[in-house]
Amino acid sequence: MLINPPKISKLCIGSNNNFNLIRMLCAIGVLFAHSYVLVSNRPNIKDPFQLYFNIGMGTFFVTIFFSISGFLIYRSLDRSHDLQHYVLARSKRIFPALSVVLLLTVFILGPFITELDIVTYFSTPSTWQYLLNINLLDIHTHFKLPGVFIENPHSNSVNGSLWTLPIETWMYVMTALAFCLSGLTKHYLAHWQLHIKLTSLVCFILIACLTAKHFQNTHQFEKFDMLIFICTFTVGSILYKLRYRIPVMWSIAGLLLLGIPWLKDTLAYPIYYSLTIAYSVLVIAYLPCEKTHIYNRIGDYSYGVYIYAFPIQQTLVLFIPDISFLTMFLASLSITLIFATISWHFIESPILNRRTSRKAQIK
Repeated sequence: MLINPPKISKLCIGSNNNFNLIRMLCAIGVLFAHSYVLVSNRPNIKDPFQLYFNIGMGTFFVTIFFSISGFLIYRSLDRSHDLQHYVLARSKRIFPALSVVLLLTVFILGPFITELDIVTYFSTPSTWQYLLNINLLDIHTHFKLPGVFIENPHSNSVNGSLWTLPIETWMYVMTALAFCLSGLTKHYLAHWQLHIKLTSLVCFILIACLTAKHFQNTHQFEKFDMLIFICTFTVGSILYKLRYRIPVMWSIAGLLLLGIPWLKDTLAYPIYYSLTIAYSVLVIAYLPCEKTHIYNRIGDYSYGVYIYAFPIQQTLVLFIPDISFLTMFLASLSITLIFATISWHFIESPILNRRTSRKAQIK
């Protein structure tokens, strides 16, 4: 154990981190989880993540996404102090690739595999309502297209991954609001700033824990997952705010993980789980290993994998009804990686680079 372990503030300078690699592995993890859910002849295997964390595998990997977002998004806003740039950066990261996947789904995939005739397909309101998924401020995701995947085991969703994007978008909005309120309290209520922050934190913890317990008791598991996403994002943001005080140590991460079985049935678990995940992810992200940092030079394919995988998997099930779980995973991963690679190099990266170039020109 280090006598003076490095603080987060020292490590989060520069780009030598593993955030892109972690996101990519989590996107593959979600694809793996969905491969099991979507096939009809899946083996009867108990979810190890459900047994240990009391949270399903897919949800577990998405919580890691949210914890990373909480840390990096607040860091981005804190460094720029520019809400206009913040909104522009978030929009250019999310909307271009999402727009393409929605257009491909509605105008290419849908007409090709729908059981309806083309005229009926395009005259049905739900076809055009699906395009409203571009409005990420609306948490009511449109999952269905007329006549599409209706014979599949999981027939009620064309792209089941999209429902988490509005939640993350709203967390971006809340981050901006919290940042502005923090600035106002620092300027006008400096004497009471610490009290306001502590009171807000205590209220958040109490509300999160009580609400999560209610969702579990009433079997509202989707709402419980949504709350866990919010908690992990928030804790990630708080860890960045406290970066000058928090050491990065494997021993702390290990102790937090060991405490999971003892606390997973308690009222405090939502916050404890969020803290455990967010802190452990930071420890892994700043692992001093040059070999893992090489991935940063390749690109960030995680978003493409996340938004393309589900419809590709549903299509495989449609054409190969008896596809096995392992074949589904390997085939869908291979095809999805092709789409994600194209998306990064021809859609996402050029737009992000254009943003960087314009910023450089302004300076």
